[in-house]
Amino acid sequence: MSKKLQVYHTPEIAVTFDPNICIHSGVCIGGLPAVFDLSRAAWIHPGAASAEAVQALVGRCPSGALQVVRAGHPPAKAAAAGAVTVTFQSDGPALIKGTIALELPTGVKERREGSVAVCRCGQTKNDPYCDGSHGRVGFRSPRRN
Repeated sequence: MSKKLQVYHTPEIAVTFDPNICIHSGVCIGGLPAVFDLSRAAWIHPGAASAEAVQALVGRCPSGALQVVRAGHPPAKAAAAGAVTVTFQSDGPALIKGTIALELPTGVKERREGSVAVCRCGQTKNDPYCDGSHGRVGFRSPRRN
């Protein structure tokens, strides 16, 4: 079941959160706890820090679940075609950055720009996206000597 996109905004900035692709890394909560606080029903308060600070932190979201749009600022340009990087997190997901086309196990095709975290442990409930299950199951990356 797909969860609804969440939108939080001030006159200066809009922050969206896609719970369907979040890997629960904690980058947001640890980086700006006044803005990102899970103890509140409306857990994102973009006005609790400068728009610049919120934008910088959102840019560090490894899964791309958080996105930002600034009033009066053009959207960030997507990476040039073919400029895709894949980084394998130690004991975690594969992070894919760039403009990519995904074909999901259901046959649905999606185009993604930015960051996507893909499961490597095989335990996600949101295939192929990482949902943080690697921590729960104690997944360890293969080690090479």
